[in-house]
Amino acid sequence: MSKLAWLVDTAAGFTQEEIDKYPLFVVPMGVIINGTHYVDQQELSTERFYELLNQYGEGAKTTQPNFQSMLEAYEKIKKQGYDEVIAVHPSSELTGSYQNSVAASSEVDIKSAVIDSRIGAFPYKKMVLEGMKAVEEGKTFEEVVELVKSFPVKAQLLLQPKSLQQLRKSGRLSASQSFLAGLLNIQLILHFEDGKVMPFEKVRTKKKVFERMMAVASENINKFGLTEISVMNAGDKEEAKKYTSALKELYPELLIHEEPLVPVAGVHTGYGTVGIGWLRTKN
Repeated sequence: MSKLAWLVDTAAGFTQEEIDKYPLFVVPMGVIINGTHYVDQQELSTERFYELLNQYGEGAKTTQPNFQSMLEAYEKIKKQGYDEVIAVHPSSELTGSYQNSVAASSEVDIKSAVIDSRIGAFPYKKMVLEGMKAVEEGKTFEEVVELVKSFPVKAQLLLQPKSLQQLRKSGRLSASQSFLAGLLNIQLILHFEDGKVMPFEKVRTKKKVFERMMAVASENINKFGLTEISVMNAGDKEEAKKYTSALKELYPELLIHEEPLVPVAGVHTGYGTVGIGWLRTKN
């Protein structure tokens, strides 16, 4: 019987407990804050990251796993006796992880598939968890790969930035867009579109942001029968709790994950961002 491993980046947000539980190998991404480079989850915890981001947020950057670190991961998987590996990476529009993984996989004699999740954070993580469940159900390597490849168009991540400054600094929003939004007191809701972080809607007040994000989440819960959803915070837990409380009241049976937004996403959207993410698995 073949032995299958999974390869991901820290942008998936797996906890150490989950990494220990599953046949999971994680290549760390990096963050640069106040001129200092940190290896995500090795040299800097998520909690500490957001403390530093709150203090030195503007100009923070991310660094991607390079070819060598990817190659070492594949070699480690092979050395530990695995016959197959499915690698799932955050959107190739935002990082070179996917491309480096494709190149590294070709250098190691192991059956492999490399998949671009086209997103990050919880929806990305959920793709891998659903793939693992399919393996447990007896699906073949090829069937699992096709399943995971079907997920990117079924994933959504809505983001409510607290400020537009870090978005502009990270290059996700132009200076003119930022200036105009500030001048008109416009609040932005962001989402992933074709693997890129794009404006989803512009509204006038933070109250309208909350109402609109809740409406979109509710529409998807009702239309697609979502059974779980994630509410993520980039340091501001109180703002995130507003969404959790409202969702619990509307959908008592819904499994709601309350978790920090992965640092590599927080770098781009800024301290205080709140996110809601899900993956459609039924249809």
